[in-house]
Amino acid sequence: MRSRELFKRIKEMAKDFNIQDLMKVRVFLEEDMKYLPEDYREHYLRNQIMYFINTLKEIKRRKVEDVEDYPVDEEKLRNLLKRIEGFRRGTKGEDAFIKLSKIVVPYLVFIERKPLHPVGTRFPGGRCIEKRGERYYCPVKNKQKNEYSLCEFCVCEGLS
Repeated sequence: MRSRELFKRIKEMAKDFNIQDLMKVRVFLEEDMKYLPEDYREHYLRNQIMYFINTLKEIKRRKVEDVEDYPVDEEKLRNLLKRIEGFRRGTKGEDAFIKLSKIVVPYLVFIERKPLHPVGTRFPGGRCIEKRGERYYCPVKNKQKNEYSLCEFCVCEGLS
């Protein structure tokens, strides 16, 4: 598969994502993050939701012909989508979260080659996602390798 073909599919999926879906995503994330420290949780939640909303808007506005056309690693794409599907636990709002993730995450990974969290995202311990030149660095990249994480697909490099 090529990047333009993937983008065309992502763009079609984005057309069906609406404001009610976004509200369900927020409910899901609030529940998912309820055990995080309160000061960290609200900042993280707000940043992540805005990042995904802005990325969704970008996808909807962007034209297919404006996407650079190159081969996409289909095995990596299949593994990414399988991992996202693996997040299902039967909780409220997760369908909307998974639907949004299947739109935004492949776009960030394969089309834009941007991190899955916005630059400046602060993690417990106070360290943040950074951009140095054309490279992105994450303080938790090497600590989150498990079946509930998308870190292995993220363009960020580990931050020492």
